[in-house]
Amino acid sequence: MKYKVSNAFCYLDSCECIVNVFMINGLPFTFEDEGFDPHDGDVIAEANTNPQIKMEDLYRWSDYLIAEEMHPILYEMSELIENYQDVPD
Repeated sequence: MKYKVSNAFCYLDSCECIVNVFMINGLPFTFEDEGFDPHDGDVIAEANTNPQIKMEDLYRWSDYLIAEEMHPILYEMSELIENYQDVPD
């Protein structure tokens, strides 16, 4: 079974700002707050349709992935992820 990395624009509760959240099979593992225009209408529209991410939940999901040795940034997973090129640096 291959895993898939996806991303989505969401509001982050700790800063009330839009971030680009990266997920592996739907579980968030990190986010970026740069590299996109947070004032772009398409970015805002997508963030408005996605659930808000809580920093506490992001830590919990990331911790779970680390415990399972499935965190794509910390563990070598290029053979397990079908779109490994989409994993952020």
